[in-house]
Amino acid sequence: MKTLPLALGLAAAFAAAGCSQLDQAFVPPPPSALSQPIQAAEIDWSRRSGANTVSGIATMKAGDTTHTCGGQAANLVPDSAYARARMTAIFGNDQRGTRASAQGPVKFDRDDPLYVSTLRRTTCDASGSFSFPRVPDGVWYVTTSVKWDGPGDRAEGGSMMKRVDVRGGKLVKVTLP
Repeated sequence: MKTLPLALGLAAAFAAAGCSQLDQAFVPPPPSALSQPIQAAEIDWSRRSGANTVSGIATMKAGDTTHTCGGQAANLVPDSAYARARMTAIFGNDQRGTRASAQGPVKFDRDDPLYVSTLRRTTCDASGSFSFPRVPDGVWYVTTSVKWDGPGDRAEGGSMMKRVDVRGGKLVKVTLP
């Protein structure tokens, strides 16, 4: 008879542990902290005007419908240790990636002011095209989002990124994702 209370006690403990783990699964992740601030010397080159152009298009298909980044910001981010860490936190790597809207945004404690002041921004046109003229030689990240309302006004689509090496007064064409 003493085994019954013991068994009930163990069952209650396991149930409580399971509920605790279930509760933790629904807690949003804490903001990501990027430990390395940008060193000004690392991105000074990106403030200059250059002879390159980075142009692109961003689309996503859902069934028979093609959605574009129309109206969304397109960004050109100069490469730095901070930018690489940020892209890896968002996309899982620093080369090319997408992050579904359903995953929610990655929140950061705060953005490095140099990151914000050195990124270049434009707006995608209705066809999903964007362009950055006068880009200096260097490695850059191109980012944008393609988003639309799905069933029940649920956000569909996602954000996308590609790393590009721009050199020699060229036109670099980017297709995202």
